[in-house]
Amino acid sequence: MAGRALPEELLKGILLATFLLVPAITGELSWMRIFVPLPAFYILVTHGEIRGNSILIKSILAAGLGALLLGILQAFVFSVLFLPLAYILARAVRNKHSVLQAGTTGTIVLTSIWVIGALFYGMVEQTHPYKQILATIDSSMDATFAVYQQSTDIAPDTIAQIELAFKRIRTIIPEIFPAILLITVLITVWINLLLGDLLLKRKDARLSPWQPYGQWRLPDQLVWLVIASGVFLMLPLPLLNKISLNCMLVMGVVYFFQGFAVLTSLFNKWNVPWAFRFFVYSLILIQAYGIIFLSIAGLIDVWFDLRKSQNETT
Repeated sequence: MAGRALPEELLKGILLATFLLVPAITGELSWMRIFVPLPAFYILVTHGEIRGNSILIKSILAAGLGALLLGILQAFVFSVLFLPLAYILARAVRNKHSVLQAGTTGTIVLTSIWVIGALFYGMVEQTHPYKQILATIDSSMDATFAVYQQSTDIAPDTIAQIELAFKRIRTIIPEIFPAILLITVLITVWINLLLGDLLLKRKDARLSPWQPYGQWRLPDQLVWLVIASGVFLMLPLPLLNKISLNCMLVMGVVYFFQGFAVLTSLFNKWNVPWAFRFFVYSLILIQAYGIIFLSIAGLIDVWFDLRKSQNETT
């Protein structure tokens, strides 16, 4: 048994080290940081806190050594800042906390760590991280538009339309950037909750205390935040409009999670094949209209229980 356990632990450790190191090596794969907590969460639950910590520490040290040798230690540290979420979720499983409590705690802790990390980085580098990110986005958009301008295959009228679109985007991004940051945190927590729960139940259904995803539900009272944001957005107060817009965007994503649960519940009810589910999920995620539709479905589920018949039969 020990001979079999060692390679399994080694593979899990290598997987975690890969998720920590690869996004630090190349910016094109920086999105992989979202998945950093997933293997750590799985390790902590399946191997227990003591043994799991041992595997995690070895993986972090190995990846850290690689980052040091490659001269990418700063980017590696940013990857490590995602790891506390794994501990929050593992503790939630161990203490049998609800999905809502686990997700809320994870969001608060991860946001706090990112803010503290940004402040520390700003003090060390004598810079403003928030403004630096916005400046980087702005320069990236300049470079992208320059590529369009240099293309001989695009008509001048089309170039003018693209330029106008870029100007609008550059104007709106600073206004909604707080929402973008918080949405990034929420998506990170949601993905690790969802995939972590699926992996644990795949190994042993008793490992996860949470209900199937199709039954995950937000508190009904949360809808009042959406209503209040919509009302404040219509008032002639610029600062309040900005806050309300950011709040509406964040709540739209939150209710997308609930709409996704509604769709999953209906698929379970109708016994839809997994191949078709994957096709529909992919189509929704790459289409803005699909995301908006599921956000609306999540809101409707507050007043009209779209999963009632499904819950009654389970």
